Amino acid sequence: MQRMKGFGPALTCVVAIAVLGGLSLARGGLYIDRYEGDVLHLVEIVVRMAEGQRPHQDFMTPIGILATWPIAVFVKAGFGIGMSVHWAQIAVALVLAPAVIWTAVSRFSGVFAHLFAIFCMVLVLALVYGEADPHVSISMHYNRWAWGFSFVALALAFLPPLGRNKAALDGALIGICMALVILIKVTFVVALASGLIVALVLRGAGRSLLVALGVGTVTLALATLILGWSFWPAYVGDLIATATSETRAHPGRPLDQLLTAPMLLGAHLLMLLAVVLLRQGGRPAAGLSLLVLFPGLVYITYQNFGNDPQWLMIVSLMLLMVRPDAGIRNAWGWDLRQGVGAIACAMLAITSPSFMNMVYSPFRHFSDDPSEYVHMFPRSVQHDDIFNSSKRAYQVNIHIAGEARAGGLEKYADLAERGDPTILLDETLPDCGVQSGLVATSEATVEALEAAGYTTGKRIMVADLMSNLPLFSEGIEWVEGGAPWRYGGAPGIDSAAYVLVPLCAINLAARREILKAIESRGITLKEVYRDPLFVLLEKV
Repeated sequence: MQRMKGFGPALTCVVAIAVLGGLSLARGGLYIDRYEGDVLHLVEIVVRMAEGQRPHQDFMTPIGILATWPIAVFVKAGFGIGMSVHWAQIAVALVLAPAVIWTAVSRFSGVFAHLFAIFCMVLVLALVYGEADPHVSISMHYNRWAWGFSFVALALAFLPPLGRNKAALDGALIGICMALVILIKVTFVVALASGLIVALVLRGAGRSLLVALGVGTVTLALATLILGWSFWPAYVGDLIATATSETRAHPGRPLDQLLTAPMLLGAHLLMLLAVVLLRQGGRPAAGLSLLVLFPGLVYITYQNFGNDPQWLMIVSLMLLMVRPDAGIRNAWGWDLRQGVGAIACAMLAITSPSFMNMVYSPFRHFSDDPSEYVHMFPRSVQHDDIFNSSKRAYQVNIHIAGEARAGGLEKYADLAERGDPTILLDETLPDCGVQSGLVATSEATVEALEAAGYTTGKRIMVADLMSNLPLFSEGIEWVEGGAPWRYGGAPGIDSAAYVLVPLCAINLAARREILKAIESRGITLKEVYRDPLFVLLEKV
C-alpha cells in the first residue's frame, strides 16, 4: 500500500524535474537580468574550485562547499558555467527526490503530499531566489537548496507518521539532510537544530533523534575524510569573519525592523496565533514545537537577502496535517480545526507571490528574447553560455555624492552623513559608486591593464567588494587567499603583487576598509599607473 501511495508524489517529482529542468536545459545557456554581482561571486567560486582550489583554505567564503561543488563538477568536465548551473540543479533535485517522496508518503495525505513534493522540487530547480520581482538570476541559489533539504527534515521531525513508524529511516534522512545543509549553508542548521530536537522529543521520537545524530555525525565524518580536518577550522573562520563583518553581518533589514516589517508582521502574528490555537485544540506538543522553531525560522529570514519568509510553505502544510479534530471549539466559540486551516491558507497566500515567481522563472527564462542579452564573458570559449541583459551589462549607472560637487548643493555636504572619505596616499577619492554595468567596467578595466602591460602573470587585488579580474582576462592570475565577496580585512593582500583601487567602486565601504586594513598592516603601496577608471599600485 505504501508503495502505491508513493507513486503519486514520485510522479510529481519526475514531472517537476522534467518540466522545470528540461526548460532550463532547452534554453542552451543561462540568461540573467538581475544581481550580476552575486552571479559573478558564484562564478568565481565555481571556477576556482574547478581549477582545484579549496574553499575556505585557498579563498575565503562563508558559503559551504556543497553550494558550489555540484556546479564545479560540470565545469571541470568541460561544460560552460551556464549549462553547469542547470545540470547541477537537476542533479541536486534527483538526490533530494527520494527523501521528498518518502516524506510526502509518510507525513502528508492527498493533495498535501503533492504540494510538498512540488514545493521542494521548485525550490531546487527555480531560476530566481524568490520574492515577487519577475526576473531571472541564479544568485543565492544555495538558500533555495538549503530550504529544500530543510523542508524534508522539518516535516519528518514535526509530523507523526501516517502509517507504519519507521523511526530509523526517518532519523537517517533527517541526519543526512542536516549534514548536507551544514555543507551548503550552516546558518540553517544552527537556526533549526533546537526546533528539530524539541519536535522529535515531544513527539516521542527519541529513536529517530538518536539515529539522526548518529547518521549526521557519520556523514560529516565521511566529509572530513574527503576534505581533510583542516577544512573545518577554515570554514568556521570564514563564518566568524562574516558574522563580525562591518559591511555584511546581515544582508537585509536589521533584526528589530525585520520582526515588525509590514511585509512580515502578518506572517509572524499568524505563527503565534497558530501556536495558541493548536494548544487550545488539544495539540500542545505541536504548538510548543512550532513556538521553539519560530525564532530559528525568523533568524534564517534575517540572514537571507530579501528577507523572504519561504518557511511559510512548509509551516502551512504542517499546520494542515495537525489541525485539531472536528467540532472542538475554544472559549470564544471558534472552530479550532477551521481556525488552524484558515491560518495555513493565509500563510500560503502570503508566500504565493514568491512561490509563483520561482515556479514561473524557468518558463520566463525559456521565453525571453535572446537578442536582448549579451555574453557575460565575451572572451571565454568555455563560458560562452552565460548571458546578461544588455542593459544591465553595458548601461553603466554611476551614483555620485551630488552635494559634494559644485551646483548649489555644497552647503549640505556636512549634513549628508556619508561617512569617512576614502584616502589613498593622501588623496581623497570621490564618493562614486557603480550601480550597474559590471560587465562594461570589468572589460574596460582589463583592456586598460592589457594596454599598460599589467596582465600577463600578474596577481592583482581589487580594493572593492569583488576582485574577479581573472574572469575577464586569462593573463591575470587569482590572488591566493582572496575573497570572491569581501566581508572584512584585505583578503589576498599577502599574495597580491598589485592593488587596483577603482575610482568608482561597487561598494564604497569595502574600498575604504580595505585600504585602511592595508595601511594598518604597514604595507607600502606605490602608484604605477592611473586610468580614468582606477589607480594601480604596486606593493613595495
